[in-house]
Amino acid sequence: MRSTFFQQPLEHQLEVEGENWDQGGVIKGKLRVKNMSSAAVNVKAVQLVLAHGLLKAIKEKGDVGWEIQQELVLAQDLSLQPGGEQSCEWSFDLPTDCPITDKQGGLFLLFGGEDVLTVGGRLDLKIQLHPILQNFLQTFTTQFRFLEKYQKRKKEWTEVKLLPPDSREFPNMDYVYCFLRIHQEKLEAYYRFKMKGLGRSGQQMTITKKNREIEQSISQENYLQPGGFPNRACFRENIDQALNIARPEVIF
Repeated sequence: MRSTFFQQPLEHQLEVEGENWDQGGVIKGKLRVKNMSSAAVNVKAVQLVLAHGLLKAIKEKGDVGWEIQQELVLAQDLSLQPGGEQSCEWSFDLPTDCPITDKQGGLFLLFGGEDVLTVGGRLDLKIQLHPILQNFLQTFTTQFRFLEKYQKRKKEWTEVKLLPPDSREFPNMDYVYCFLRIHQEKLEAYYRFKMKGLGRSGQQMTITKKNREIEQSISQENYLQPGGFPNRACFRENIDQALNIARPEVIF
């Protein structure tokens, strides 16, 4: 991918290798700054910032309120002759629990000079769930026949909404929120089941709503097989264990 930003008399051109990335991956490329004038120019700083922004704020062109993830100063006090240019290679290591791209926003590369957060180029990045978590969710949907509705960022987590299958196994479950992340090499999962049941209001029986919750923390030795492959048996066991709190004791 490539993006260009002009701030007379300078041209900033950002090149990025790839089109999309996983949590825990590496983003890298080059940033070139060129003097387009006929006189020498002193460049105080060339900067590159990885930041999270909300699409609504960006479209309204107001205060985006960037959440800075990482930043690099690639050059300082650079003197460029007429037509002269400077290229800098760069890379960012994405944390395993960095924000994914969703309908509300995502990660951007901001590039330019000293005021890069307010005046500079912007390139949006497509970040998807960690490959291990993708396999975890695939186990949820294929082995237990749940339907995934969406994924979105929820603070340091990724929130996934799942609908149960149309069966007698989960008659009282409306849906489940599954919050996932790989943090400090552990697979952490937090489930919030939305359940319905019968309650009494005076002399009448009514339908009540309640939450049932469970947390899991799975070590890397358990969720990975030799060679670094995902351990689907481990995923099935942990998901099944979590689903037990949403199953009725007696299935008719």
